[in-house]
Order: sequence, then structure tokens, then C-alpha cells
Amino acid sequence: MEEQDARVPALEPFRVEQVFNAPKPKWTQLSGRKLQNWGGLPHPRGMVPERLPPWLQRYVDKVSDLSLFGGLPANHVLVNQYLPGEGIMHHQPGLPHRARLLRATAARGR
Repeated sequence: MEEQDARVPALEPFRVEQVFNAPKPKWTQLSGRKLQNWGGLPHPRGMVPERLPPWLQRYVDKVSDLSLFGGLPANHVLVNQYLPGEGIMHHQPGLPHRARLLRATAARGR
């Protein structure tokens, strides 16, 4: 699937504020990045669903309206935070095929 930039400018400042105000346990420290997982936990037998918070559900609804997933709504959001010089190598996502994933990168300033 070709990646598309699905930014919704009117929501962007609020979304970034909410990402950085998320409870500390929501962040997972990984090699070269920090990660927030919203919408469910990947499991070998499928996604264990989790309700999205209202501030994120509005954004997911806007992206879902773009029909990026064959008419199905996005159901999972990963938010990555990279510091300058950080990033992840190319890889194949390990999520179940039923996960309709919306990826977001969080940054403060430049």
C-alpha cells in the first residue's frame, strides 16, 4: 500500500499537546525512539481492542474518511517520538493483518 500524508492541520496543535500530555506509562522506550500504542494490544490471535481517547478518535475518524483501508476504519494508532539523529531501520510490521494502523510521529520544535 502506498503511504499517504493524511495530516489534518486544524487538529495538529491539539493532537501534539495531547500526545505529550499522555500518562507516562503510555510511553514505551525502544531502541532509537519512544512509542505510544493506542487502540489495542497486538496478540498472536488478533488485536485485543482498547477504546481510543476522544482527542485521538476525532483524528482517526478524519483519516478513516479518506478510505485508506478499503472502506474499513482505522483501529490502531502508533505514535513514535524520535530525537534528532534517531529513527528505526526498514522493517516489516509485526501486527496482525486485521490491524488498520495509523502511524504518527510526534515532534516538538525543530
